[in-house]
Amino acid sequence: MPDKILTMETAVATWFADTSNPLSDVMRAVRDIIMEDPDVSECIKYRAPAFEADGLICYFNWSSKKRVSLIFPSGRSIPGDHPDLEDGSNIQRMMYFSDLDDVAAKASNLREVIDAFHASR
Repeated sequence: MPDKILTMETAVATWFADTSNPLSDVMRAVRDIIMEDPDVSECIKYRAPAFEADGLICYFNWSSKKRVSLIFPSGRSIPGDHPDLEDGSNIQRMMYFSDLDDVAAKASNLREVIDAFHASR
């Protein structure tokens, strides 16, 4: 198992090193908040960093260049009122970040969403 973890860490680090997205610093800041949770692991899914714990929590929409889009594929099933989660589709919810100040402003809510995801499992 340690080899797999190192491989995933390397894959994510390589993804960030290779990305040409102008908001990669914002993505890194969002990633850092998510990875504060010791129960969350990261991987590459849909050609971008993704985060898992008892299932897929969320992943980045890597193609967005105007803001960082964090997709919660089962976001509608996350319990609670989370004002920064926006409608995505029938089951998805989205969280958007425009810059590092926006990440800081939404950090607490992002942590609450991750905690609520855990509670729903």
